[in-house]
Amino acid sequence: MPLELRSGLKSCSGLFLLGATALVLSACQTPNLGLTRSTPADVIVAPLRQPVEPIPASRMVTVRENDTLYGVATRYQVTPQSIIEENSLLPPYIIAKGQALKIVPRRTHIVRPGDSVYVISQRYAVSQYQLAELNDLAPPFELTVGQTLQLPNSLDFSVLDIGLPGGISETNIAQPASTVAKSSAPAAPRKRFVAPSSAGGSGFIWPVEGEVISEFGPSQRGVHNDGVNIAAKEGVAVGAAAKGRVAFVGTNIKSFGKLVLVKHDGGIITAYAHLGEITVKEGDIVTAGQAIGTIGTSGRVVRPQLHFEIRKSRQPIDPRNVIS
Repeated sequence: MPLELRSGLKSCSGLFLLGATALVLSACQTPNLGLTRSTPADVIVAPLRQPVEPIPASRMVTVRENDTLYGVATRYQVTPQSIIEENSLLPPYIIAKGQALKIVPRRTHIVRPGDSVYVISQRYAVSQYQLAELNDLAPPFELTVGQTLQLPNSLDFSVLDIGLPGGISETNIAQPASTVAKSSAPAAPRKRFVAPSSAGGSGFIWPVEGEVISEFGPSQRGVHNDGVNIAAKEGVAVGAAAKGRVAFVGTNIKSFGKLVLVKHDGGIITAYAHLGEITVKEGDIVTAGQAIGTIGTSGRVVRPQLHFEIRKSRQPIDPRNVIS
């Protein structure tokens, strides 16, 4: 059988180029993709995701077998362009096993007078342990002014869980429990829209009014959402959920984009991510409803929204269990 005819019988492509059009049409059938098919469909195994690894303190890595530029960039969470520029690679940017590459971290800090591992961990909301491990720091973890430190990509909100400074304590905000007792009574239907920003019995309020597009808890993709995502018009003001102190301001945080953390009494922290603009600075004292920024699309989102979290120590809490 001619090759063209065999191809036509298989895919029904190029019918008008074949002489035996009628034969091909009679053999062409719509694929049965339903549950009633007699034979199982072909299974294609997707390749595993590139596991993420920390960048060595030396910032030098060795290319492994079957590595590509994109694969190395994914492994160390940097851009291919940064690898190209740091190593003066030329098109077509082919790398070979055993080749040494310099990898520059995306987030770094230059040590200043008065800095310590603890101070830096507080400044960037990262783990002291990870900070020391990434930079090969050994006890007593002495730093040198001008030293460049690699910062962990993941945030550790618990480093900020040390309460409020003197002068703004006794805010009379009820402290939510870290766990919620289960009840045998049927749960009330969840509200589709966030209530207007007005104080509830807990002393916390919603930071913005809008539609909840992602609820607290497991998502469809199996990833746990530690807060809620609220859609609103870009540029709308985002208010603090309660009185507290701005503990962290970040403008280029992986996934979160522009992020503000506010510390409240009792080791409670509220987080506001994907902001468009930030209108506060670290150390500012804010009151409930005071603007800290605006709705935006920073981080890994395409639709204007706010990612809002409430945490006590390391435990994320469903905002709906705290705010009326």
